[in-house]
Amino acid sequence: MKKHIKIKQLLLQHGPLGSISTALLLLANTASTSFAQALPPDIHPYGLSYQEWAVKWLQWSFSLSTNNLELVGSPDIHRGDGSSVRFLAGVYIPGNNGITIETRKVTVDPGTPLFFSVLDSQDDNSGCNGNELDFATNTVSELLGTAAGNWSYVTSTTCTVDGVPVRGLSDPATTPYLVITPPYSYTTAKEDNVVANLYGVPCLPGDFTVYPSVAEGVFLMIPPLCPGKHVIEFAGIVGPATAPYVESDLTYEITVPRESHCGRN
Repeated sequence: MKKHIKIKQLLLQHGPLGSISTALLLLANTASTSFAQALPPDIHPYGLSYQEWAVKWLQWSFSLSTNNLELVGSPDIHRGDGSSVRFLAGVYIPGNNGITIETRKVTVDPGTPLFFSVLDSQDDNSGCNGNELDFATNTVSELLGTAAGNWSYVTSTTCTVDGVPVRGLSDPATTPYLVITPPYSYTTAKEDNVVANLYGVPCLPGDFTVYPSVAEGVFLMIPPLCPGKHVIEFAGIVGPATAPYVESDLTYEITVPRESHCGRN
């Protein structure tokens, strides 16, 4: 088991734990009205399960180019009932000594649910031997074991919506929002892909598909926010609180410019 967790920056926070294997992403969320809590993980919000949304979020995160690091995912993530769902990104590059404190300002359309990872541990077989791509042969079960082992280092995940804490996040090991993904594939950007340039696998080419990949982490779906100003703040700690491997505190200041539906879906 690896003893040190590096960050494989995914949009808002991602860090390589060795190679592309095991990425820990810190991402969280705050909105303005008290009813804008996370939708329950035991339902299929907007037509997909939490597992399915988590896979789409991870695929989007790994598909980005360093020439286009998005804070909010494009609106064509999914067709049908979930077509309005947008993804929030994590930390691109960890801050000083693994500590990142950052505030971002974004605008989202009315009626927009927001999905993101508060924190997750990802693993796949990609890696580099010098400048050459070198794939390991771990099975899906072995990859899941590595992701779970690294998740055991997580000591804190928190999220607030307009200052109101999202309930159920106090224990990263038992939270109902903990998602274990099925094996999935992701494809890197054609040019300047983030996996090579930011996530610790510099030999991984563009327009390249990696399979299998797995992840374990905390994910949240926030229903549409009311018109006005909102704050989504997320924080996470990997390792001891007194000497963390990774500590992140990210704040999204969100503007919803006109009237929108504010209830749960």
